[in-house]
Amino acid sequence: MATLLRHIKSWMQRSILESEQKMEHIMDWKIQVIHKCLDAFELRVLERTAPTIDVSTFQMELASLHANVDALFSSTHIVPETTSAIREDEVVMTALFSETMPPPNSSRVARKHHRSDHTSDTDEARILKKKDRQ
Repeated sequence: MATLLRHIKSWMQRSILESEQKMEHIMDWKIQVIHKCLDAFELRVLERTAPTIDVSTFQMELASLHANVDALFSSTHIVPETTSAIREDEVVMTALFSETMPPPNSSRVARKHHRSDHTSDTDEARILKKKDRQ
């Protein structure tokens, strides 16, 4: 028994070392693949030409934007709601959220399924099929 345990122990240790080496090799390979992808991405980014910005055009567009914002802020005035609009809103809200909703179907009725194959038309068709077979 002791000899068997000694052989199993050495085999287990060797197996563990081999699996660790395989895992290290796989991880090194995956890291190399990732580094290659990162290098390729970095090269693509560096090869791109940076867009040139014309400062005078940018300043003119910024001034135009400031003027538009100032115009929007200066022309704000409050328009009071008319009473008819308020009444229409109340009608809509009452229609949407009123308490007069129909009660839901009971659970027993909701589970019932209509069996369309029990109709007389299908019975007649079934009888005709039987006659044809005979």
